[in-house]
Amino acid sequence: MRSTTAIVKLFLGGVLLLSAMPLVTLSSHRYETVDKTTLAVGTLNPFAQKQAGTAELFSRLIERHHWQEDRLSQFTVVRTYKVDNDKDTTLAEEVVAMKYSAPGTETFTIRSEKGSGFVRHHVFQRLMKDEENRVRADKDPDSLITPENYTLEIIGSDRIENSDCSVIHAIPKRKETDLFEGTIWVDEQDFAIVKIAGHLAKSPSFWIKRVDFVRQYQKIDGFWLLLREEASTNVRIYGKEILTIDYHDYTVTGTEAVLPP
Repeated sequence: MRSTTAIVKLFLGGVLLLSAMPLVTLSSHRYETVDKTTLAVGTLNPFAQKQAGTAELFSRLIERHHWQEDRLSQFTVVRTYKVDNDKDTTLAEEVVAMKYSAPGTETFTIRSEKGSGFVRHHVFQRLMKDEENRVRADKDPDSLITPENYTLEIIGSDRIENSDCSVIHAIPKRKETDLFEGTIWVDEQDFAIVKIAGHLAKSPSFWIKRVDFVRQYQKIDGFWLLLREEASTNVRIYGKEILTIDYHDYTVTGTEAVLPP
């Protein structure tokens, strides 16, 4: 019979790396905005136009992030943390109320909990503690979604719920455990991330074959906030373990959410 403790220790190695990847933060580095007139007259070849379009998109995305960061003063949200295995068995679940106050304070209040105490303590509470420390220290992780770390290419368009999105393929420039390969959906009107899906560029352990993840965002009162996160690890011999975090019952306080020109 498999040991829950042994599995979670392996699972934890992959999942905690995901917690160090950008959630709603992006680099403070600003890129030069591409001259839209130049693009409009078609003086660039198709490849150069695509590259310029990608740089422009991420320049606007970073500006949008700073705009939201300046205006979002406080919010509360209820999170449901859960770990399941590939047998559809829930190992642990915890419902937590989180309150954020700008510029860097988060507090967590546990509302209910069930299942493995080991999982709740070593996975859920560890994730919350790490997040709380990062927010308080105002430290962005080293692996940021920028051209310094990734080759970024617009590969098409898609619609998610009410958002028309540009779809970007992100290829890491280095095989490191805190980088990922995957796809990013960016709202074409708000220049905000709507969804990210991918896998870690490098496995954190021989025992973990692969770590896949999906992050989804939602627009609330003009601000883009997390809706759901899912991370799955495929552990050799033991099988798959899945962490999900669902975000619901937001209350948001901020200045008027009107997009910058």
